[in-house]
Amino acid sequence: MRADRPAEPSFAAPRRGAGLGARAATAAVLAMLSVQGIWYLLATQAIGPFGWRTQAMLLSVCAVNTAASGLLAWWLGRRAARRLERVRRTIERVQHADYHERLKAGARDEIGAVVESVNALVESAATRERRIMESALSDPLTGLPNRALLADRIRHMVTVSQRAHTAFSIALLDLDRFKVVNDTLGHATGDMLLKEVARRLHTTVRDSDTVARLGGDEFVLLMAGGVEAAREVTRRVIETMKVPLRHGDQLIDIGISIGIALFPDHGQDDVTLLRHADSAMYRAKRSRSGERVFDGDGDGGEVQRSYLSLLGEMRAALEGGQFELDYQPKLALRTGLIAGLEGLVRWNHPARGRVPPSEFIPFAEQTGFMREITRWVVERGARFSRTLAAAGLDLTVSVNVSALDIQNPDFAREVLDLLRAAPIDPKRLCLEITESGVVSESEAAMKNLRAIARLGMRLSVDDFGTGYATLKQLQQLPVNELKIDRSFVTGIHRNRGNLTIVRSTIELGKQLGLKVVAEGVETVEELRCLARLGCDEVQGYYLSKPMREADVVGWVEMRHALYASSRETYFAMLTEKR
Repeated sequence: MRADRPAEPSFAAPRRGAGLGARAATAAVLAMLSVQGIWYLLATQAIGPFGWRTQAMLLSVCAVNTAASGLLAWWLGRRAARRLERVRRTIERVQHADYHERLKAGARDEIGAVVESVNALVESAATRERRIMESALSDPLTGLPNRALLADRIRHMVTVSQRAHTAFSIALLDLDRFKVVNDTLGHATGDMLLKEVARRLHTTVRDSDTVARLGGDEFVLLMAGGVEAAREVTRRVIETMKVPLRHGDQLIDIGISIGIALFPDHGQDDVTLLRHADSAMYRAKRSRSGERVFDGDGDGGEVQRSYLSLLGEMRAALEGGQFELDYQPKLALRTGLIAGLEGLVRWNHPARGRVPPSEFIPFAEQTGFMREITRWVVERGARFSRTLAAAGLDLTVSVNVSALDIQNPDFAREVLDLLRAAPIDPKRLCLEITESGVVSESEAAMKNLRAIARLGMRLSVDDFGTGYATLKQLQQLPVNELKIDRSFVTGIHRNRGNLTIVRSTIELGKQLGLKVVAEGVETVEELRCLARLGCDEVQGYYLSKPMREADVVGWVEMRHALYASSRETYFAMLTEKR
């Protein structure tokens, strides 16, 4: 016969769980049997002197005890194996990012200690995972949903609205003058302002609405319903933000501009809807209307048709003499005399009456017709400057040009041609450009600004504080004047936040050698406060509303005559409450 081969070692992986339990139980039984075997040998020697019946009884007792001990050891091994198997399954779930199961510690033994350690590990991993998810989907400063989570919710709303054939809206909110608050009062104050805005938004909107922060000073509301529902919410938001934020002994005004886009009229996806809401928000900011609904092709309402009609009529209006410049005087606080005038374009429509610039300028910029309007404004301002010079009035005339104008490569040459046609001294004309326009990084814009400055014309940064000009940019720009936006001037004598901002702006202007003009002055208290701060010039309704060109010369001459005859009477008139 052939001898049996010795069994070869097996390298197959043992079956999970079963191998662990079998090995534990077997080890326990063998250990117990080994102990019982020793006792058996000792017992046989000890009972040798007894009779065979006594020996049999004693050996039976020993056998029963051995069997019971073996069964107990086997049961304990199986129990330990099951507990360890549950630990193994829990660890396996953690490897697959499932943190829901927790183990019962059971007995206070070594395995119980392992179970408690595994539970602590699972809890720690779950907490870490939760924090990672929160940081990925929420804004760390305000705790609001961030851009990623907002996009996901918009896509969900699109799906739901398409199935139910319902509408929803997106409102994009941007804080006015946030950069000025941040730069003047510090980033800690800016962060506090953002958190307060988030809190007010959260308490003002409906429970079903989503409030999110895109970043910087931009927030988004995601709201069910159409345009009327959206406007009802945004009206409440605007009212809520009118309450100044108290910071220590200072009050900070929170101004906002809101743009609204509707699904499905203005877009079918999150990217398009946010872009159109952003476009509407910037129009609201430029027109200072507070709120604007996107008026793209999807609107199709009566308001949109009215706007399109205005666009079609502007060229005929310019050629037909319907546009005019009204002039608002500027007062030099050091002397008390009128130092200049700002020309403000108006449209006298034969059917609509006087159309404010906020209604037609944005559309003129959109269609490219702004270039024609600017050329007319500069020409008309230059011609009136010559009229003032002929009347013996040494006053600077300021006119507004848009950011799009100074990016036109031919703009400086066109201005030079207009000055030569007038002809006037270039120093008598000042171009006012919005802050966002003068800080443009366009090479054509910088060339135009430098060329205009070389002509001798003055350049003014209009609405200073509402844009993003830095000190370095101001130092590099060939500007002569800063105009403080009216939103900072209103109530300056009782608003410490605005007072701090205006004081800082005036000091900045002095350091850079720039004239500082405050617009929007409506009370004698504001006038006196600006005079104490060292502001150079002011303009606003307190001094005079914009007046027709034909009334300007007589109005200025009357003021100067009163000044020459009695300065005491003149200054009493100037500072009386109205």
